[in-house]
Amino acid sequence: MKKILALSILILTSTGIFSQETDQTLYLLFEFMHVEDQNNDDYLAVESFWTEIHKQRVADNNILGWDLWQLIPSGSRQGSQYMTTTLYSSLEALLTGIPDGKFQDYMNKAYPNKTDDEINAMMAKTVTSRDIAHQVFCREINTTKGDFDMKIGTIVAMDVMKQLDDSYAKAEAEIFKSWHQEMVDKGQKGSWGLIQIILPTGSEAYGTHLTYSMYGNMAQLATSMETWGDEMDMLTQLAVQEGLKTRDWKEVKIGKLIMMVR
Repeated sequence: MKKILALSILILTSTGIFSQETDQTLYLLFEFMHVEDQNNDDYLAVESFWTEIHKQRVADNNILGWDLWQLIPSGSRQGSQYMTTTLYSSLEALLTGIPDGKFQDYMNKAYPNKTDDEINAMMAKTVTSRDIAHQVFCREINTTKGDFDMKIGTIVAMDVMKQLDDSYAKAEAEIFKSWHQEMVDKGQKGSWGLIQIILPTGSEAYGTHLTYSMYGNMAQLATSMETWGDEMDMLTQLAVQEGLKTRDWKEVKIGKLIMMVR
């Protein structure tokens, strides 16, 4: 259960990540999918089918966007192999999902020429191709500035955090953010950000926050991993050591963007 929950809090939101040219607060639903090896092709076909429905949701202002991320590593015993991310403009929209009576309208507009049997077959495959292991509700609370263009193939490195006291978010903003902004400015990463988990929450929750770093490709990520902290001066290193005391660094996970709707 802890592995599943760890994966559930692993992804991200920011204006940079989701290519939204707006300063509004962003809310996200992360859905982590466990997919057996023999169902992988069916699952990808299902998500491709759903992209047309998500396009109708975007057109109707129900959502701002939708993504499919392949989690790396993706072994069958690692909890989840994929994650979908649905982006909303408000907490109300996040909690509501698809409004009552709208789903059939979206389906009809997405597939006006499909028969009922064809649609029912895909809906059945939606159920059998994957298990929704976990859902997580999040909101963006901080991010670097820049013009990073998220596109298919984008890589994200995600760090799951559990705050040890209320100063954690402040430490991220005042200590770590400027260091990440410098890396963004130098082209060493695309963006960095911090999100807060809305649900699940409480003392038993696996994590409370997530930091993420976006990269254009695996080569850029590998360079960052190999040189992490090399350019910190002594004062920054000391500040970082103090900042690390405010959180329990739970886990790191890598994701690769393979489908998106905007």
